[in-house]
Amino acid sequence: MGESHRIFLVRHGETDWNKDLKYQGNSDIELNEAGIEQARRLGVRLRGTIPARVVSSPLSRACRTAEVIMENNGGDAKIEKLEDLREISFGIWEGLSMSDVRNVDGETLDKWKARPFSITPKGGETLEEIIARSKRAAANILEYGRPGAATFVVAHGAILRSVLAALMGVEDIDILWRFRVDNCSLTIVDMWGRRPSLYALNDTHHCRLGSDEEIGRLAFSL
Repeated sequence: MGESHRIFLVRHGETDWNKDLKYQGNSDIELNEAGIEQARRLGVRLRGTIPARVVSSPLSRACRTAEVIMENNGGDAKIEKLEDLREISFGIWEGLSMSDVRNVDGETLDKWKARPFSITPKGGETLEEIIARSKRAAANILEYGRPGAATFVVAHGAILRSVLAALMGVEDIDILWRFRVDNCSLTIVDMWGRRPSLYALNDTHHCRLGSDEEIGRLAFSL
């Protein structure tokens, strides 16, 4: 059957806005101390997988997550910033909690909760724009991948769901919003040529274990 190209989709570590349940979108919010520790733990877990390529959103919370992972992974792949991996824009919602949004834009919020990718908050990114750049990002990831190699992709919850839809060939990306993508989680897709296989979804075991030795036992192999 040959070997797969294994794609590790990583959401960035925690920020203070994550902690306060605020919409971040394109706002450039840095990791907090907990987020840095989450990234360090993931780097320890991934020591058994040296990536051929690492791509990241240009936003600082994703870039810093990628840097900390690689500092602890032992690989020497250069981190490439990919503009198409930037988090989707939430427009006027950014910096607001869901309860704040309820007060200022409750009708739009109700529609968004029913079909998140189909509703655009004022000043935010449209469905067409999200799909277009998600497909470009997926194509870029696949173009430079090869059997037997790993690619690390570090980005954000919403855009990773959309990229996952592109990789898996899912047309209705709102379905993917039903999947949890927690801070510093791992979602893994194996590509057998152009045929995808979902290997793991929202794996956060490394964030909950006590010691690096325990985390190391969760290593993946290609």
